[in-house]
Amino acid sequence: MRQELLALQQLLALRVAGSIKMVRSRVALRELEKTSDPDLMAKLRADYEMLDQIALDEKVLGFNNQWDRFGGITHPLISDVQDDALREELVQYGFDRPDAEHLTQAASNNCDVFLTRDGGIVRHKEWLLARLSLRILRPSELLSALTWGADRGHRRPTSKG
Repeated sequence: MRQELLALQQLLALRVAGSIKMVRSRVALRELEKTSDPDLMAKLRADYEMLDQIALDEKVLGFNNQWDRFGGITHPLISDVQDDALREELVQYGFDRPDAEHLTQAASNNCDVFLTRDGGIVRHKEWLLARLSLRILRPSELLSALTWGADRGHRRPTSKG
């Protein structure tokens, strides 16, 4: 676990240097807001804010309009998931709903890599690559791939997701 955290810190340094792109979605924000420890939540929120917003992060489903004799107000109805059918397919396959939502957002935004330390997701990396064309990597695996490419004069790939 410590190895993955150190690799993640190195990847974040590469992101700050402009060598790779790393993005996040509101699905992650919803999860970190459930953290009961205020100090940990602040740290997670700072990490979240460090990353770029994923391009397709919200989908407008419609609007709720309320009017009376004094005027009205309109509230957009928004989903944080781009493809409900894909999310449900992933849930049916066996992923829990939050993981399915993370993966759906990455696939819907054509991310190259989904970076995770979650063994439940990593365990299905071959199926996800075949089904979604989404590479599932641990931070240490991505860092190793980036280092390997740099050591051999290859262009570094962009990391998204």
